[in-house]
Amino acid sequence: MAASGRKHSPRVICVGGSATIDQIFLVDEVKLPSVKLTATDFVETGGGMGANAAVAVQRLGGQAIYWGRVGDDVTGEQVIALLRQEGVDVSTVRRLPGFRTKIATILIDARGERLVVSVQPQGYPPDASWLPIERVAQADVVLADTRWPQGAQRLFDAAAGAGKPSVFDGDAGEVQQVRATAGLATHPFLSQPMLHSLGLGEPRDALPRLFGGRNVACGVTLGSAGVMWFDGARVQSAPSPRVTAVDTLAAGDTWHGAFALALGERKNLTSAIKFATAVSAMKCTRFGGRAGIPTREAFERWWSALDQQPST
Repeated sequence: MAASGRKHSPRVICVGGSATIDQIFLVDEVKLPSVKLTATDFVETGGGMGANAAVAVQRLGGQAIYWGRVGDDVTGEQVIALLRQEGVDVSTVRRLPGFRTKIATILIDARGERLVVSVQPQGYPPDASWLPIERVAQADVVLADTRWPQGAQRLFDAAAGAGKPSVFDGDAGEVQQVRATAGLATHPFLSQPMLHSLGLGEPRDALPRLFGGRNVACGVTLGSAGVMWFDGARVQSAPSPRVTAVDTLAAGDTWHGAFALALGERKNLTSAIKFATAVSAMKCTRFGGRAGIPTREAFERWWSALDQQPST
């Protein structure tokens, strides 16, 4: 996990189905029903799968280009401003007149349990014809999430035409649509609940059944158990570093952003997966969703210290 001697900053285009403002409260315990809770910490930060992945790319040393949509409201302005502060290219983010940007309030307790309340984007139009797909030729890798299938599919088709790797963050969504979109990407990696919902069996059996289309590899993130993937020949797995998790919010987004960046740095598949898994594990040790995504320098210091600890 040492520095890789990068000669340039890989450009990763991230198409996000939603970009949000997250209001995150750390509490002793998430209690229901009616109760008043006093938070021990609070963070207001940006959120959204593709947007968080873009921030991960940027903080880890890449150049992220975010293609997404926000409402034409104050929250949308805040979403764009936070991404711009990170150095993310937001020149193509589309403002949608008459629509509200998504806001989410998240309670996280000492055990890592979460309660999420969100206001959805209220029916953003699915049209993706405006995406500047001619810019895909200038990217090293592309990435998209499940929240805007039409955007993901248009991006992956353009990437295939340009011979670029494509990463699909299959976290949630309508089962048939997720499976169809996964086949359009070279590297779809699903969450464990999403893979289970496809009805293909346990991960070791499901991944070969999922594999197809443009896939170079398909995989599943398993939280603290690490990652499992199928490369067309055999199923493999990599463990996650053992950490004390404080906040898993945005961990999957971080994983996919780090993985896409690693592919852009020309790491081989196994090295890219291990890098992304380690970065995601470090993120889980930090409270605050996106706020906890590490920089490359912070990660490499943390990894070096972790690697030097005696095994138990």
